[in-house]
Amino acid sequence: MQKFVIAATADIHSPKYLTDFIKALDRTPLSDCVAFIIAGDVVYKGNVGAASHVFSAIRRRYKGPLIVVFGNEDYEDLEDRFRKLYPEVIWLSDEYHDLKTNDQVIRIIGTRGVLDRPTRWQAKNIPDIEKRYSDRLMKLEDMLKRSPHPTILVSHYSVTYRTLSGEDRRIWPELGSRKVEVLISRYKPILAIHAHAHRSKVFSIDFNGVPIYNVSFAAFKRIFRIEVSLKRGILSFI
Repeated sequence: MQKFVIAATADIHSPKYLTDFIKALDRTPLSDCVAFIIAGDVVYKGNVGAASHVFSAIRRRYKGPLIVVFGNEDYEDLEDRFRKLYPEVIWLSDEYHDLKTNDQVIRIIGTRGVLDRPTRWQAKNIPDIEKRYSDRLMKLEDMLKRSPHPTILVSHYSVTYRTLSGEDRRIWPELGSRKVEVLISRYKPILAIHAHAHRSKVFSIDFNGVPIYNVSFAAFKRIFRIEVSLKRGILSFI
């Protein structure tokens, strides 16, 4: 298998954008996708039950692997509830999943991500937040470095500032991290996906040969079909 297609989205914030999300599902061919990936913020402000509407809508149209990372509104202290209520979902929190497709294994590394500067709320309410981000960055590097397979990095927070145009530049450090950008440049995953930037006007860039996508549904009101080549990274956005 030299190329494959994934579906990717994020920032559905169910029930906030649920109606538009279902309409977008109806417009998006999914039968050839090897995975459906959600890069965080499935629900609005920790509403665990609202995820059921998202997942049932997807499952009516797609039966393949459903891989989800947690976003900042899929609250960290609710992770166990999400996993328990939706066991059919492959949840990733600084973890990886090896996706087997025909004769190829693709490693999906999933994380909430890293911020260069904690938000004011985080700094006030999470005393060790900077250490958490530092530890997470080291863990991401270890997973990227040790991956024996072609790898896709999925982060809720942005993995670069280059897809943040449209957002207030003063808060870019609170939306993502250039430190993750360094890891992408060093370890060359075949694709990197993020979300969280609701006002972004840039949905994709090529960064030193690595395609990076902002798949925020809040920003672009669409589900992305991304065709990826194992040899050359992205082939096309469909």
